[in-house]
Amino acid sequence: MANFNEKNADLPKMEGSIAKIEEILFGLKQNLCTLHQKIEIIDSKPELQSSIKKHKKDIETRASKLEAEVKWLREELKSIRDLLGLKLQNSNSGKS
Repeated sequence: MANFNEKNADLPKMEGSIAKIEEILFGLKQNLCTLHQKIEIIDSKPELQSSIKKHKKDIETRASKLEAEVKWLREELKSIRDLLGLKLQNSNSGKS
């Protein structure tokens, strides 16, 4: 009999949990619907897609230029250290 009462006492807790889960599920479905609508808007406007592609290419070009500049600066730093007679290991030991 005590086991039956315990199960009945847990029933409201489970019903509350189920209600919360259903609310969360409803919110997730709304978010999914909104995302689909936004994707459709982006897909329906070719000017947005071309703009995104243009910006992506621009960003990739800038990143490539920055990488090349960093490489060049490292080479220049190495050359200056070599000219001054400093070894690369001496300067790296102070970085840790």
